[in-house]
Amino acid sequence: MNDVTGLYTIGQLAQRTGLQARTIRFWSDSGVVPPVQRSEGGYRLYDAEAVARLDLVRTLRDLVTALPRRSP
Repeated sequence: MNDVTGLYTIGQLAQRTGLQARTIRFWSDSGVVPPVQRSEGGYRLYDAEAVARLDLVRTLRDLVTALPRRSP
């Protein structure tokens, strides 16, 4: 986390959440976890709410994949 802004880059989110950066990028592009702003260099920046949302999305994804599927 950047101490000045309180925002995270995708790499910092990946380290904090244990998700791969490409997964976060995909969910960001899909609108699930939008960045709150961009840095001067164009990097996506996320706040603490994004960390919580990523944890929720990962939990929901894990629950869905753990559900038994009905045979066709």
